[in-house]
Amino acid sequence: MILVFVMLPGLSSAAKLSLRVELNGERIIFPDAQPYVDKNNRVQVPVRFVSEALGAKVGWASKTQEVTIEHGGTKVILTINKKAYKVNESTKIMDTAALTKSNRTFVPLRFVSEALGAKVKWDSANYTVEITTGDGATASAGETYENPALKPVDQETWEASRSVEGKTDKKTTEGFSYYSIYKSGLVPGTTHYKKEYGNTRTILNILMTVGFVGGDDLDAQAKDLDELLRQKVDGKTVDEVMKYVRQKKNEEDVLPRKEFKDGTYRIVVQSKEWLDINIDVWYK
Repeated sequence: MILVFVMLPGLSSAAKLSLRVELNGERIIFPDAQPYVDKNNRVQVPVRFVSEALGAKVGWASKTQEVTIEHGGTKVILTINKKAYKVNESTKIMDTAALTKSNRTFVPLRFVSEALGAKVKWDSANYTVEITTGDGATASAGETYENPALKPVDQETWEASRSVEGKTDKKTTEGFSYYSIYKSGLVPGTTHYKKEYGNTRTILNILMTVGFVGGDDLDAQAKDLDELLRQKVDGKTVDEVMKYVRQKKNEEDVLPRKEFKDGTYRIVVQSKEWLDINIDVWYK
């Protein structure tokens, strides 16, 4: 799937930042279909996010083109390309619609999350959607969710927010030790891996950020990635991964999905045009 963000005249360079979604303070990883801002200035997320991250039951009726989302006694029904949707027995209207893109179903993040009782907040400085569930999820009256591409970003604030390496303790996942964000721009994250998942879930997802405000240092990120992977992965395999990763030098470069394996791990590397480099580490 190729997602292209068009830089319209007069928009802030924030439009090139990589969209980030957090749930209760934890970053959500989208290993394949990526969230994006649609033509109505709303963030669309793959419906898989709703089922896996929010714990909702998702159904699909191909005949009526309806997506059904159920959680905690609430039932939301959206129809592809229709602005009208239902929350239990109430019909509501939104300013966008669920849609299909590259054979994937996308739903508007704000409307679905709030219908399920979550609070949605936009952090313009860090180009991040913050979703809160549970006790802190009562939405503020009149809260708006604006297109981040239309919000100016202070570059010094943005850069400071990303230069947090060493300010917090490292996280550890299955023996890999890493910071949430590196000074180079490297962004590791997990999919809340548990041993019982075996080889069916990603252990670690790592993004090499490409084309951010001020330009990212891909060489510095590659060095951090190399050191991170060598903690557990066979050196020869790491060499192969790094050789492939370094082939992306510009935003428009594409890295077709490619797998690398050693005796324990399977590493999947891919990058679409205008998107970050995505590195997934799995058990074989």
